[in-house]
Amino acid sequence: MVEFEDGHGPTNIRNVVTDSTVHYLVQIGVLNGELHLTVPPRAVAAETPLGLAEERLARSLLYQWRAEADAWDMADPEPLAVRWVHSRTALAPGAELGGRGDRVGTMAEALLGLDHRRLLILGGAGAGKTTLAVLLTLELLARRLTRGEDVPVPVMLSLESWDAERVNFHDWLAGRITEEHPGLPRVDGLHPARRLVSERRLLPVLDSLDELPEHRRTAVLGALGRQLGQEGGVVLICRTEPYRELVATQRDVLRVDSAIEALPLAPGDVASYLHRARQPSRAAQWAPLLAELRTAPGSPVSRALSTPLMVWLLRRGYEQAPADPGELLDRGRFATAWQVEQHLLDRIVPASFPPLPPAPDRLHPPRRWEPDRARAWLSFLARLMDRQETAELAWWRLFGAPLPRALAAPALIVVGIALSVLIDLGLGAVGGSGHPFGFGTAVGLGVALAGLVRTAGQGWFGDETSTPRRRVNPLRFAGALRSAGRNGRLGRAWRLTVVIGGPPVILALVVLQLLAPAAEGLALVAAVLLSAYLMVALAAPSDTVDAATPDALLRSERTSVLVTLLVLAPLLAAGIGLMDWSRTHLYRYSQVDWSYPLATWCGAGATFLLLSPWSRWLLARCSLALVGRLPWPLMTFLRDAHRAGLLQRTAGTYRFRNLRLQQHLAAKAGPRSGGSGGQRAAGVPAPRATPDGATTVATGPLADLTLPPASTWRGLTVRRDPDSYLLTGRVRAVMLAHWGPLGALLGLHLVRITVSGTWDRLDSWKPIVGVPALGLLVMLISLLRRRHIELHITDTFIAARTGRHRCRYEWRDVDEVAVRRVHLRGRDTPVHGIHVRPRTGAPLPPARWRGRDGWYLVQPMNVVRTLPPDLTEALAELSGGRWRP
Repeated sequence: MVEFEDGHGPTNIRNVVTDSTVHYLVQIGVLNGELHLTVPPRAVAAETPLGLAEERLARSLLYQWRAEADAWDMADPEPLAVRWVHSRTALAPGAELGGRGDRVGTMAEALLGLDHRRLLILGGAGAGKTTLAVLLTLELLARRLTRGEDVPVPVMLSLESWDAERVNFHDWLAGRITEEHPGLPRVDGLHPARRLVSERRLLPVLDSLDELPEHRRTAVLGALGRQLGQEGGVVLICRTEPYRELVATQRDVLRVDSAIEALPLAPGDVASYLHRARQPSRAAQWAPLLAELRTAPGSPVSRALSTPLMVWLLRRGYEQAPADPGELLDRGRFATAWQVEQHLLDRIVPASFPPLPPAPDRLHPPRRWEPDRARAWLSFLARLMDRQETAELAWWRLFGAPLPRALAAPALIVVGIALSVLIDLGLGAVGGSGHPFGFGTAVGLGVALAGLVRTAGQGWFGDETSTPRRRVNPLRFAGALRSAGRNGRLGRAWRLTVVIGGPPVILALVVLQLLAPAAEGLALVAAVLLSAYLMVALAAPSDTVDAATPDALLRSERTSVLVTLLVLAPLLAAGIGLMDWSRTHLYRYSQVDWSYPLATWCGAGATFLLLSPWSRWLLARCSLALVGRLPWPLMTFLRDAHRAGLLQRTAGTYRFRNLRLQQHLAAKAGPRSGGSGGQRAAGVPAPRATPDGATTVATGPLADLTLPPASTWRGLTVRRDPDSYLLTGRVRAVMLAHWGPLGALLGLHLVRITVSGTWDRLDSWKPIVGVPALGLLVMLISLLRRRHIELHITDTFIAARTGRHRCRYEWRDVDEVAVRRVHLRGRDTPVHGIHVRPRTGAPLPPARWRGRDGWYLVQPMNVVRTLPPDLTEALAELSGGRWRP
C-alpha cells in the first residue's frame, strides 16, 4: 500500500499480506517501509457435542451456498456495487446500516453489531436482495470457519414451506434443519436442531416473503413478531411495495434493528463492472454500449440496467459471439426501458445452454439443448408452478399436472393387466401341483398384504406417500433402526417397544410355526410383522449432514422401490410358503407348491411398484414428454438450467432464480402504468377490492369469492345491536373426511383386480362403482342432519354453540381472533373457522376445541377463508382490536 502526498513521492510505504496461510515469506529486492503479515487464526475447535454439530452444519451450508454463488456468477469478476441505504419503510428507529454489495464484509460486521441482529432487506424486483443475503451468509460462515469468530450459523430458507397459521416458527426452523441435515452429531441422543434453535445459535435468513399470498404474508409477519422473542435474530427479505402495504394495514409489525433498501445501479458503475466482466477479445462490440451508459444515463438501456438482475441477463445474453450488445442502442426497436428488459428476458434461455466441458459429477458432457424447446419446457414448468401456487419446482409435484392425473387410473389399469399377463406366463412356465387355491387368490393376497405393510410404514412416520425424502442406506440396518426410532410419530414407549421387542416376537412366531405346523397362520403373521418392521426401518430418513438434492431424492426413491421388490415382497411370499408348508402336514399334500408363494411375491411387488411416488413420477415424466411438454432427460435438463443460473436449488427442490423470470416464462409479464424507467413490479398481484366490505383472503380458484351477508343465508337469523351480534339457526354439514381412506382403498382394489388377472370378470368391477357410491351416500346422509349453531359476539365475550357443545371466551382472556383451518383429532380438515388465541394463564376450554399452536376453535364456518361481511364487521368492532383479517 503506497500513500502519496501532494502528488509527489511516496511518504508512507506499507507491505501488507492478508488472509495468508504461508509458513515462510520471502521478500525479493528492497523492502521499503514496514511489512504487515496478517494470518487468520485457526477456527476454534468444537469442544462440546453441540459445538461439533454447529460446526458440521456451518460447513455443510458453506458448501451448499458456494455452489449457488458460483452458478449465479455472484463474484465473477466481483460482486456488483449495489448501494444499500437505510429505509424508513420498516419504521425501524435503530442503526442506519448501509453499504455496498461489493463490500459485504463491512455490512456483516454492522449486522453482528446490532442489538438483536434483526435486519430487513428491501428493494424492487431483481434489485439484488437474494444475492446480498447469499453473500452475507457466505461471509458469516467464512468468519466462523476460517477466522474462528463466535457468530451464529446463518440458515437461509424460503418462507414458502412455513405455514405460520399452523406451525410455530421455532418448530418449523428446527424441523427444516432436521429434515435437510438429519446426520448432524446427536446431543444427548437427540438431533441438535432444537437445541441450536432454543440457544439462539442460528440466524434465520428468510427469503420470498413477497412471493406468498397476501393472507400468508400477514400471518408470517405477525407470527415472527410474536414468536421470535427478545433475543431472536433474523434477516428478512421482501420487496418494498408488498412490505409497505403490510406495515400500513397490520398491527403486529416485526420490530427490526435496521432496514436497508437497494438503490438503482448507477450507469457509470454498471459500465465499469461490464468493462471488467467482458471478454477482452470482444471489447469492440461492448464499447458503444459502455459509452452510452457513461454519457447518457437517461437513455432506455441505462434505465433498464438499473438492477443486478438485468445486468446479469445482459452479461449472459451477450457473452458469446456473434451476439452484439450494441443492438440495444437502436431506439427504433428499444424505445423504452421495458422493451429492453423484455428483450433481455427473451435472450436468456437461448444463451444459457452453450456447450460446456464435462463436470466431475457427470459421466458425460452436458447436452446441447435446442433454445426454442428449452424455453417451451421452462414456460410449461413456470405455468404449472403458478397453477399450483408455489415457487418451488419439485419433481414429485409434476404428477399434479392435468395430463398425468387424468391418465393415472387408465395407466394403472393398463400396466396392471400387462403385469397379470406376464405373471400368468411366468407361473405357467413354473407349473404347479394342483393347489386348492388359485393363483389369482395368491396374487390378490399379496396385494392386500403389501397394502397393509405400506399402511404400517405411513402410520409410523405420518408421511404422505406423495412426498419423498432421502432414505437411510439399506445396508446399515442398525443405523436404520436408530433413525426409525428417533423419527417415529408414535410415543416414546411405543417406539421402544416396537424397535426392541419386534425381533423376539417375530422369531417366536416362526419357531412356533416350525414346532406346531397345524398353527398355519403363525407364519403369515410373522411375515407381515417382519415386513412391516423392515418397511419402517428402510423408510427412515438418511443420517447425512449435507442437504438433499433433487437427484438424491429421486435416487433414494428408486432404491426404496428396488428394496421393497427384492426384500419385503419375498418376505411376504416366504410367509405364504411357510403357511403352505404347514398345510403339507395338515392336509397331507405330497409336496409344497412353490408357485403359490411366487404368485404372492408378484402381487406384493406389483403393489409396491404401482403405488410408489417413483411410479407417479415415471407416469408424469413419460406422459408429459410424449406430448412435448418436457424433455425425456428432465433431471439432466434441470441440472443444466441450474448450472446456467436460471434455477436455484434448495432442500431437494428447484426455484427460478427470480420471480420476474418465472412470470415472464409463464407469459404473465406486462408493463405497468407509471414508475421510473417503465419498470414493472413483478411481485404478487395487488389485493383486489371486494364489494360490501367482505373479507376475501382465499387463494386459487376461490380467490375472488365474496360471500353475501349472513343475514341473507337460508336457515340463519342475525340480530345486530350496537354492542352485540347474534347468529342462530340450523345448518347442514357435508362430510368429506371419508374420501381419503375410500380413495386409497379404491386404488388398492384396482391393483388387485388387474394384477391378479380377474379384470375380465364383471363382479370385479362392482366395487369401482360401489365405493364412490358409498362415499356419495355418506355425504347425502350427512346432509340430512341439521345441526343447531349459535354465535354470540359482544364487547365482553365471544361464545358459540355447535350441536350440544358450547364454548365461551371472555375478551379479557383473548389475545387474538382470526380465521384458521379447523384442526380435528390431530388432522387438518378442509373447513375454516373462527379461532381465538387465549392469553397466557387464561382458563382453557375442553380439549375438543383445541387447534394448533395455541389457537382454540370458536365456530366452524366455510371451506374457504372468507367470512360474511356483516360478521367481519362485528368481529372488527366488538373484539377490541383483537381481530386479525
